[in-house]
Amino acid sequence: MTEPYRYTSLITCLTSLTRQIVRQTSEFSQGQIFVLPLLLSVLPGIDANDLKKTVITFQFLNAILMLITCVDCSSAVNTRNDLSEIEKEVCLSTSKFEDFISELFNRIFHMIDTLSTEMSDALIVTMNSKMEDHQIALELTSVISCIVQQCSKRIFHMIRKKITNFLATYCYSPKISKLLTGLIQAILKRDPVETLKYLLLQIYERIEKILNQSDILILNDDKGDPELIWCLKIFSELVCARGDTLIIYKTIILSIFHRCIHIIHKDSYEIMAQAAQNLLKSLSYVHPIDYRLTIENIEEPFIDFLPIRAWGQHIEYDKLNVKFHIPNEDEVDFACEFVEIFMYHELKILNENRTKMSNDERLRSLTLLHHITIGCLRMVPRIESEEKSLTK
Repeated sequence: MTEPYRYTSLITCLTSLTRQIVRQTSEFSQGQIFVLPLLLSVLPGIDANDLKKTVITFQFLNAILMLITCVDCSSAVNTRNDLSEIEKEVCLSTSKFEDFISELFNRIFHMIDTLSTEMSDALIVTMNSKMEDHQIALELTSVISCIVQQCSKRIFHMIRKKITNFLATYCYSPKISKLLTGLIQAILKRDPVETLKYLLLQIYERIEKILNQSDILILNDDKGDPELIWCLKIFSELVCARGDTLIIYKTIILSIFHRCIHIIHKDSYEIMAQAAQNLLKSLSYVHPIDYRLTIENIEEPFIDFLPIRAWGQHIEYDKLNVKFHIPNEDEVDFACEFVEIFMYHELKILNENRTKMSNDERLRSLTLLHHITIGCLRMVPRIESEEKSLTK
């Protein structure tokens, strides 16, 4: 770690060899033994003052974690009698997954805290270029997504608890909001029911508390309230959940929109417009909902299936068994109700008050209409027209 150029070169090379390392083969059967030591050894590479090294470290972690399941298989040593000596050693080493993930999040949270202040050397160096920051956000989201999609329930609960506890005490900084929203996206994709249960109610209470203290001032304040902006940002990400899980919180969701959709502050109304688009997409789009490496049960007692034997293995095309979320009638009805309440109301305001509205109010209204239109695009029937033949 004291020689960053040497470290980045080595990690870049290792990244291209990850499948050979994690997969059981006759040519290199002991590769899996090195997986946990490698994962633990690269964690110091997550360094807020060297973003290039951090990106390369995340790329390496992503390359390995997309090929393995994060499950403690150590108990398989006592329940199975068909394990080779190498498999026994690998199973025992998987007991360190919780330590690895705990330390990974400690370093991620420390990096976020550092980047959110003006004291970070990396922030000063890259102020004129946001590309590196954007890349870190993408890589971080990918790493956490790989972990939560292919980990045991016990490890997921630990991750969810760490993220929700951090969000509850975090002070908003726009510089690193993408890093945190990436964490939310990851756990939301794995288990929207549990994530909404812990986060959406918490965010709703925080928003209500802020607005009840100074509702009129916030609505007309062009400077914005940092805590409210952050709560709305989280809310915008949470409504990306599967539509059937959002139906349960329909009253809460509509209440937040009713109270916050007329805020004049630019960042706030842009977030609310994006939230409207996200909600309508969640309620009307067909999308895959399972991203796991294997369809087998990866939980204990490992009698019928041993997760480490699936590490790095390819999947037959006809055995993919991709699962999709298809919107049901309740979701479509919710989307239509939302459009009727908010889109038609905004159109009415524009028609009746277009000469009386300020530029800020007009822009807020048009921004909301733009995002609602994009969000409900899949529900709009195709425009019928006559077929035209092209002639030379």
